[in-house]
Amino acid sequence: MNKIQELTEQLLREGVEKGNQQAADIVAQAEAKKAEILAAAQKQAEEMLAAAQKQAEELDKNTKAELKLFANQALEALKSEVINLLNDKVVSESMDQTLTEKFMPQLILTFVQNWASKGELIIETADEAALTAYFKKEAADALKAGLQIKQVNGLATDFVLAAADGSYKIQLGKQDFVAYFKEFLRPKLVEMLF
Repeated sequence: MNKIQELTEQLLREGVEKGNQQAADIVAQAEAKKAEILAAAQKQAEEMLAAAQKQAEELDKNTKAELKLFANQALEALKSEVINLLNDKVVSESMDQTLTEKFMPQLILTFVQNWASKGELIIETADEAALTAYFKKEAADALKAGLQIKQVNGLATDFVLAAADGSYKIQLGKQDFVAYFKEFLRPKLVEMLF
């Protein structure tokens, strides 16, 4: 009976050892799989974060470039409108007055005589200097009086260009500026910013 008991104990011991070994192997495999899954998840998270950061940087770069472009376009349109207003005010409105003065009729007569004799419309250097000085004075007078800009590129505005402290300033409300600037932005960019 001793032999049977020894054999039973030996079988039990070997079974327990084998079970413990299998359990240890299963735990080791589970730990390895866990580490593998965590490493893959970490790598995927880092890749997603890097892609999101790259996309955000690209969007930021593109947005800044577009804002710069649109700001330049808005500024150029405003400059163009100021020039058009000054041109209308200086040339059109003052033409009636200048035709009665001695300077303009004499200048026009000189132009016509040059054109008739040479077949070309030539402005002599002396006439050019006088004409430039005249229009500078008229433009300065028009700016001192102030210009009100009601429309730029078909967009209603309420800008005022007026003399201030020896220079000229554009006065406008925040709402006018935002509305004017939005006109130059792409719709998607407008949604993002406003």
